[in-house]
Amino acid sequence: MRNRIENLGDYNRAREAVQAAGGSLEALYKSVGDTAVSKATPKILFKGGVIGVSLLGIAYVGHKGICFMKDRKQKIENEPNLKKEFVETIEVEASK
Repeated sequence: MRNRIENLGDYNRAREAVQAAGGSLEALYKSVGDTAVSKATPKILFKGGVIGVSLLGIAYVGHKGICFMKDRKQKIENEPNLKKEFVETIEVEASK
């Protein structure tokens, strides 16, 4: 048997990773955590962007709905005046 320590499987890989990190488990854990965060950041930003755009879309549609309802209410309130003006215009045209 030439080197028995290489036959330890995952334990040997973990031991080598700790040695590469300067013998500090904290440094190894920080490195692993930083890598995981770096991998997840684009997904998190994309989800946040989608949520932000969705909220802006909902706000825009809500604003348009409110403007539509205000305009509709104003037209309904102005309807009698428009009818009166229309009748007067028709009478004037008919009398000519």
